[in-house]
Amino acid sequence: MKQYVDLLTKILAEGEERGDRTGTGTLSIFGGDLKFDLRERFPLVTIKKTLYKSAFIEMLWFIRGEPNTDYLKLHNVPIWDDWADKDGNLGKIYGVQWRRWAGKIRKFSQSRLVLWAFRDDPTYDSDVDKYAISEDYIGEEPGWRPDETYNLYQEKIDQLANLIEGIKKNPTGRRHIVTAWQPADLDTMGLPPCHYLFQCYVSNDGHLDLKLNIRSSDVFIGLPFNIAQYALLTHIIAQCVNLKPRHLLISLGDAHLYKNHIELAKTALGKTPIECSPKLIIKNNTTDIDSFKPEDFEIEGYESHSFIKAPIAV
Repeated sequence: MKQYVDLLTKILAEGEERGDRTGTGTLSIFGGDLKFDLRERFPLVTIKKTLYKSAFIEMLWFIRGEPNTDYLKLHNVPIWDDWADKDGNLGKIYGVQWRRWAGKIRKFSQSRLVLWAFRDDPTYDSDVDKYAISEDYIGEEPGWRPDETYNLYQEKIDQLANLIEGIKKNPTGRRHIVTAWQPADLDTMGLPPCHYLFQCYVSNDGHLDLKLNIRSSDVFIGLPFNIAQYALLTHIIAQCVNLKPRHLLISLGDAHLYKNHIELAKTALGKTPIECSPKLIIKNNTTDIDSFKPEDFEIEGYESHSFIKAPIAV
């Protein structure tokens, strides 16, 4: 995992001191790229232990498209607790955008004079989300006329399902993209997405590559998680579309070490990286991306130095 070691070293050597929303302060650089060949090994940091099982559960949670921490709590993963409200709700975060992106508002005439509006609830699972709100409302939206009433519904776009279908139908397409960055919903999110977009590429010889974009990377805690979980996602998508996983590429924006992680990073860098070749074993041969469970995945051959606990900047 030399690339990770080099990035930590560069931030310590060249990072500029910056304030941040948490008040902790950071050493930060802007820009950076990582590339891992998944045919050689499953990429896990070895100078400190990556809790990959928790990272995998978080990725499965994203795939489920849930706005609350129930699934994480079920599997004893508390990593989002600090950003959730008292009921575990986080708003329209990552997975909600992946699976239920708010599309166009459509309308169709209704025989009864009742105006309908879409339900503002990302967990409400219906092709037509609606409920009665008024019988006499006259709107100013384009297409509305005072003498008519409509049944309104909002399309929900399943970006992840569309990605998989798009890869199958048009593998050389350049629009195999999933984004979590929805500007209209940022103020409803417990935390705006740090890893905000990924794109897939299919090679002529049947391999799948995935490129991840991260706007803000907590390099000591968050980045090892992101490496593990998006390597997992590359394997999952590849299995769903009958391709072989090849490259995971990661492009960083603000890559930083929080000031209370600096000494911990130096401790980790004092360790000699362990040469090993971890391998991901998928025990479920499904091609349905919604059918994977935590117990479907095992890692063989991973060796690392001990886990280093670090405080999370909230």
